[in-house]
Amino acid sequence: MKLINHIIKRILLLTGFFFIFILSGNLSAQKYFSITPGIKYAYRTITYLQLDKAQQILDSLKIAEPGNMLIYHIENYIDFYKIFINEDKDEFEKLRDNKDNRIDKIESGDKDSPYYRFSKAEITLQWAIARLKFGENAKAAFEVRAAFKELKKNQKHFPGFVANYKSLSVIHAITGTLTGLNKTIFTTITGIDGTIKQGAIEIKKVIEYTKNNDFLFKDESYTIASFIAFHLENDKEKAWKLINEANLDIRNSPLACFVLANMAQKTGKNEFAIKILENKPNNQEQLPFYYLDYMLGKSLLYKSNRLAYYYLRRFVDNFKGINYIKDAYLKLAWYELIVNNDERAYWQNIAKCISEGESIVDEDKTAKKVAFKSIKPNPILLKARLLYDGAYFINAHEVLMKNKKMCTDSYTDRLEFNYRMGRVLQALKNYNEAIKYFDNAIKIGEGTNSHFVCNSLLQMGVIYEKLSKFEEAKKYFKKCLDIDSDEYKNSIHQKAKAGLIRIIPNENQNTR
Repeated sequence: MKLINHIIKRILLLTGFFFIFILSGNLSAQKYFSITPGIKYAYRTITYLQLDKAQQILDSLKIAEPGNMLIYHIENYIDFYKIFINEDKDEFEKLRDNKDNRIDKIESGDKDSPYYRFSKAEITLQWAIARLKFGENAKAAFEVRAAFKELKKNQKHFPGFVANYKSLSVIHAITGTLTGLNKTIFTTITGIDGTIKQGAIEIKKVIEYTKNNDFLFKDESYTIASFIAFHLENDKEKAWKLINEANLDIRNSPLACFVLANMAQKTGKNEFAIKILENKPNNQEQLPFYYLDYMLGKSLLYKSNRLAYYYLRRFVDNFKGINYIKDAYLKLAWYELIVNNDERAYWQNIAKCISEGESIVDEDKTAKKVAFKSIKPNPILLKARLLYDGAYFINAHEVLMKNKKMCTDSYTDRLEFNYRMGRVLQALKNYNEAIKYFDNAIKIGEGTNSHFVCNSLLQMGVIYEKLSKFEEAKKYFKKCLDIDSDEYKNSIHQKAKAGLIRIIPNENQNTR
């Protein structure tokens, strides 16, 4: 009997060990999503653009945390930044298969995790943005649609998962800029609908969450919130407040320098932008980010600083991508004209503007059109424009007032002079005088598709909106959309559409 009991105990003990072995084997094989210290370290290293180092960290994590599928989500950022910053078509082709491979890995993970669908959606969105760099617009649209579906499903299953709102806010806000038939067609095809207000509310939820929680994607969220405030809500002060509140790490991260300097340039803080860009991190382990040289060159050109030439040249000499090359050569041509008064060098750079780079982004499209016109700009109007772009509004006003007679000899100069003076007075908040000059520009350019006319109509709408004269604002926003602008059409029309959408609730409020 004792022998039988002993044998039974041994069987049960061995069975127990067997089940423990099986269980431990299952646990080690289980695929999960976890933001571990290693994941945080890899993500931060990527934001510093130390991409080779980040890949080494992630490769180590694949051994130390083989079941953590979040590794593949974070790894996709490496490809995204390489493609987005380098704009190398060959590199894009070489890396494109990584998208499906990573999503396959993630699909083997825990389907009950909120990161399961979120990670797939984020990878898909990143590749959609990357495709836009190379004109793959149709594929990008389908990927946005696929990502949106994943995010909506995730929201249904995990309504409290705040990370969903980070990406949904962008999709909803940009969709909200569409109006009329365009929105109907887009919504019918993609199933995506949304408003600017919806996007702003969603990203605000994320921002509030970051204030009390350790959120991996905090900097991304603040960048999105600032983008929506500036470009879609037309609220410069809010945009600047948000991006400063983020406390971005500009000492170590070139991406942080890009975001903060970009918003500084857009909100009239050119000197601050220069300071950031002149002190950007310079680490040999980092992926070269030559676009920052282009940004610094532009900021210095606004004030006719001779170092502008050095940084613009460094950009065109080193950057092997496709975008902003034409615009950089146009800026070099302008430098030669207003700083060196060298007409020969001006035309040499105009020739380069025609032959080099692509015409995908608005800036390059405009630069190409300017170059093909083969018309030397009025140096005074050009200087006033650059001073305005740098937010040196009083200086720009002085230049225009002192040289008024030299800027009204020809039809094109009269049109541009009135537009430039309108913009300067608008920036100085002398709205009544600004309206007069914009109205002059509209009358001078009547019947043309000049961007000076199109933008004058847009700015009239913006001014009337600010003055709470919403019927007038609506009228000018609509007139703006009726003009097929010869330059900057996409950005001007997007702002007019956003303006129309913004004033609808104000109109309703006034009629109560």
